Amino acid sequence: MERLTILYDNRAVEGFKADWGFSALVELEEENILFDTGAKPEILKENMARAGVDPEDADKLFISHNHWDHVGGLELIVKERPDVEIFVPEPDCIEVEEKLPETAVCVPVTGPTYISSRAISTGIMETGLEAPAYEQALIVTTQLGPVLITGCSHPSIVEIAKKAVSITGETLFLTVGGFHLFRATDAEVEETAKELQRFTQFVAPCHCTGEKAIEVFRNLWGDRFVEAMAGVEIPLEEE
Repeated sequence: MERLTILYDNRAVEGFKADWGFSALVELEEENILFDTGAKPEILKENMARAGVDPEDADKLFISHNHWDHVGGLELIVKERPDVEIFVPEPDCIEVEEKLPETAVCVPVTGPTYISSRAISTGIMETGLEAPAYEQALIVTTQLGPVLITGCSHPSIVEIAKKAVSITGETLFLTVGGFHLFRATDAEVEETAKELQRFTQFVAPCHCTGEKAIEVFRNLWGDRFVEAMAGVEIPLEEE
């Protein structure tokens, strides 16, 4: 079954550990793509085991951006899968390569880049942070429609979704991940939640979205809101 499993998040279902960070596994018929690696390798490993996932299951590794809460489990993965391809924002590739064995391949990403026949990076976008930083998001083609996965959405979740729609040429089925609204005002969150409805049918906000903002999305989106936290599995095909 094709699915997306949240492996690392600030919140967790019973039996999984919660911690600040994000990681998700995209299981497709052709291959598995691990999106980010959370903050602490021991928590990532424990949650993977609870989900029935092994680090070796990651055929490819996608790093949204080079922040501690997204790359903390990187060495755990490459230890078990030393030949894994790792797709990283180009400005961060040299720093990431320093943590890798020679057998691992760091693929620098600038513009939209195919990760596989059914997965494409949005290309890097400036984060708007004080220090120069870049972030990419992943678009996965599914039976249900395009699924957008974001790490922290520093460049703005609306701008990322807008770019994803321009790449796919169609409305997104689902947008899942960190929306970076934990410091936003109630008015800013509500505006974002409403504007995002132009680009995606369903939302599954988690990680740095913030609990208050998640509640705003839950209320505004109703049955188009999807719960996302460590341990949650989201089908990517008709059941």
